[in-house]
Amino acid sequence: MPAKCLRYAGSRPERRINLPVGVVVVNYASSELIAHNFADLARIVVVDNFSTAAERKACAELCAARGWQLVTGPNIGFGEGFNAGLACLDDCDVVISANPDLSLSSAQADALAAAAREHPSDLVAPSIVGPSGRPWGGLGTISLTEGRLYTKEPADGPRWLSGACLAATGALWRRLGGFAPGYFMYWEDVDLSYRVQQLGGACRVLAQPQVRHDVGGTQGGKAGLYYFYNARNRLVFAARNRPASERWRWLRGSVAELRRIVSRGAEPTLWRKLTRAALPALRGTLVGARILLSDPRGRP
Repeated sequence: MPAKCLRYAGSRPERRINLPVGVVVVNYASSELIAHNFADLARIVVVDNFSTAAERKACAELCAARGWQLVTGPNIGFGEGFNAGLACLDDCDVVISANPDLSLSSAQADALAAAAREHPSDLVAPSIVGPSGRPWGGLGTISLTEGRLYTKEPADGPRWLSGACLAATGALWRRLGGFAPGYFMYWEDVDLSYRVQQLGGACRVLAQPQVRHDVGGTQGGKAGLYYFYNARNRLVFAARNRPASERWRWLRGSVAELRRIVSRGAEPTLWRKLTRAALPALRGTLVGARILLSDPRGRP
């Protein structure tokens, strides 16, 4: 069933007329977070990836009350969900992607939009802090020689930005085609960052605005999908973006990467680590390897 975009009149239509900045929030069972974290934003498209009928109803009521747009459909994942929302914002000259567990004010959105307009070929992100106020994320590196990601450690390679909050001109989003399809969750932001640089742009982190991200607020901790898709999508990225000689290098590094992915969890027992982290990561590696070997363009 295709996604469906619904427009609500709301109580503040005057702030939405010709507003050049749009925000897309992809929802999965997080309508309460969205209501709290984006309270003073006027031009929002909420993409509800279906979780329950009650959550769908809550999203519809929230959008109706705030005068936001709602896109409804099945659960198509983060990247393709964003793309469905992006299609509703053709009249915006800047579009921002924001996670439900990230708090974004209208002033912060305007600052991001100003930076995107100043650097129309670049992908722009705010400084992000976690619940404790400590810096979170930032400008990472894609090590093409090692086939892995670095966050804060120095490394050589293209840069990447977390998809928690990204801004770009509407023209750049359209040129990129939005997020690449087929990732579902994780690594689509890496793919996007890489493709921006392939087009001659850059990834930028601004000193201001500084926004708060309640990390993992939409998931309640790492689940099996985290391990599965991180392992799988690393190889999907290689299949789509690297030549054959380098794809094999990424495949050979899968064992070491599997260990790194599993080590990120904090499971209380060895059995839980095996069943909730190691086995999903192994399955993801095998699925990713099949995609890499069977289709040189990395299509699932």
